[in-house]
Amino acid sequence: MLKSLIVLSLLVGTLLSTGCMTDPYATSTDVIIDSNRAAANNLIRMAGNEIQPGANIIAASFANIDDLTQSSSFGRVTSQQLVSQLASSGYSVVDMLLRSDVYISPTEGEFLLSRAVNEISVEHNAHVVLVGTYAAGDDNVFVTAKLIRASDSVIVASHDYVLPYTRDMRTLLRD
Repeated sequence: MLKSLIVLSLLVGTLLSTGCMTDPYATSTDVIIDSNRAAANNLIRMAGNEIQPGANIIAASFANIDDLTQSSSFGRVTSQQLVSQLASSGYSVVDMLLRSDVYISPTEGEFLLSRAVNEISVEHNAHVVLVGTYAAGDDNVFVTAKLIRASDSVIVASHDYVLPYTRDMRTLLRD
């Protein structure tokens, strides 16, 4: 009996620490926001000395992996949620929606023109750019977020994660 209780408590502890058991009152929205915040925190950790608190970061809408010129409400919301976490962690994020030298479409979001990235990064003293892609499957949306060094396009941090493909997600992913 004691051995069974020990095994059970070890199993519960492992499930709790790995996130396999979640708050029964958590909604899919909570999971999405929490996953995006965790992604931003992981990017910061992985980037290490590439970015320092107070550093400027340029952010773009996340793009559909099947057509990198397309985004969606999901791509814009996901980028903005990572931006929120980066800002609350002490980084300055340049809002590309206010730029005139970046391609902006109300239905597709903002995409950095490759020839303008270096100019924009120099102008704002931004050393890295936040970019990302997503792909919708049957049950999940697969997301990759990256911090890329503006001077040479080298990836300094990358984080892959999966979000549940809920009714809200289907709405956000519509073209």
